[in-house]
Amino acid sequence: MGSSTTDQRLMQLLLKSVDFAARAHRDQRRKGPANEPYINHPVEVSRLIVECEPDTAEHVLCAAVLHDVIEDCGATRDEIATCFNDIVADIVLEVSDDKALPRDDRKARQIETAPHLSNDAKLVRLADKIANVGAMLTDTPIGWDRDQILAYVDWAEAVIAPCRIVSPRLSDRFDAISRDVRVWHTEKEEAGV
Repeated sequence: MGSSTTDQRLMQLLLKSVDFAARAHRDQRRKGPANEPYINHPVEVSRLIVECEPDTAEHVLCAAVLHDVIEDCGATRDEIATCFNDIVADIVLEVSDDKALPRDDRKARQIETAPHLSNDAKLVRLADKIANVGAMLTDTPIGWDRDQILAYVDWAEAVIAPCRIVSPRLSDRFDAISRDVRVWHTEKEEAGV
């Protein structure tokens, strides 16, 4: 019952979370011109965590895949707990926005609550912001101008500031991608593109 049983269990749980998230996000697309399936985003968030922190527990990787199903798809904490476990459900709940609040209030709450997140939720939040900021290079939301993009990067930086402690590698990845986004969009504007 050594490592192969543990690996199988991890693979099963992770694939179950991908299946759950794919079904939940089935009708959603990212906001950029590529119109890519939304599921690519939560899979990327989980991938970023495992690339930078390869010893991350399975419940964190599953929560990363599921991180938007409460706020975007109407799944409940209890539904996630039943399908997975309480640990996964609690992480997902921690990183979920309350869609009943206005957008600006939700954004402010992410900054306010970030210092109080569990370390597992901080990993998910950090990887989520890396993926979202990275999209500003590859698939910028339609209609966003340079000021809106740079304001988003600044806001994301404020959100992840208290999360950095959980992963220097993810923090470095965030710094690199945010620097690239700032440079690219500044040069693009200066060139009149």
